[in-house]
Amino acid sequence: MSAIRPALIAALLLAGAAQAAPEDAGVRARVDGLLGSFRPVTVEQWRSLGSEAAPVLESVARDARALPTRRARALAALGVLRPSAAGPLVKELASDRTAPPVLRSAAVDAAPSVLGAESVSFLTPFLRDGDAAVRRRSAEALAATGAAGCRVVLKEPQPTSASDPLARTRAGCAEQLRTSPAPER
Repeated sequence: MSAIRPALIAALLLAGAAQAAPEDAGVRARVDGLLGSFRPVTVEQWRSLGSEAAPVLESVARDARALPTRRARALAALGVLRPSAAGPLVKELASDRTAPPVLRSAAVDAAPSVLGAESVSFLTPFLRDGDAAVRRRSAEALAATGAAGCRVVLKEPQPTSASDPLARTRAGCAEQLRTSPAPER
């Protein structure tokens, strides 16, 4: 029986190692290729990788040693492939004040597609964020959600400069609400 235990332990360790083994090298290579592309990557290109790419994308998005732009692109792609996995990560990265602004902006930008109806309440505090890029992306993301998001943007104080990106977003929201056929409740 004592000889069986080491064999059993070794078998369990190997099974655990197989489950925790790195993803398929081919999937990793294809993900790396798209993340490193200098051309825009389409939704169809991400989807063509299949769901096996989602864990790779999530690991890149969480990797604090990776370039912020690479992490941002991985987060956006994860939102395409597996919104349910991207949702908590979007919340985490957008709220992390120590994360690079480009990554926080990408998380804010991805929020409507992965958080759905919850996105308006989630994005509202980012209109007053300390980083101008995050504020701008939050306003744009809210405007993209429709009338409810536009109402939130219009409640914010008017920017002092007409060239301020928030002023342009506010103007777009005012126009959207003025021309919308029926108010959204």
